[in-house]
Amino acid sequence: MNFSRQPEFEKEQKKLEKKWRSLPEDLQKAEDVIRSLYIEIPGFNREEARKNLFTGKRAAILKQDSHYEAVKMRLDCASLGSKSALRLIFTYVYNGETCTFIELFSKTDKEREDSQRLQRFIDSL
Repeated sequence: MNFSRQPEFEKEQKKLEKKWRSLPEDLQKAEDVIRSLYIEIPGFNREEARKNLFTGKRAAILKQDSHYEAVKMRLDCASLGSKSALRLIFTYVYNGETCTFIELFSKTDKEREDSQRLQRFIDSL
């Protein structure tokens, strides 16, 4: 599975890394979780993991099509402790097995994702 980042995402990441130093490692852990949702791993029940993530408050599918899925996910941040104030917006394209990070934001700075940015990305697929 390939991971990429939009330029706006990279700017947001750099800004937030100044506040929360654990962010690079936290994003790496998020990549592992995302990989387990879409890639078949021997001995791992992918459907059960998807059910647990999407039926709780951990993640929500924002948009879905036959070839992509756009997801909003809570990002656990070690620097924040038990507070889950960070949100990660990403898309997964099935045929290319590509995950692109679209947006990263703190709930203290911004209440909701930028739906126009997400739509621009989806339109470019």
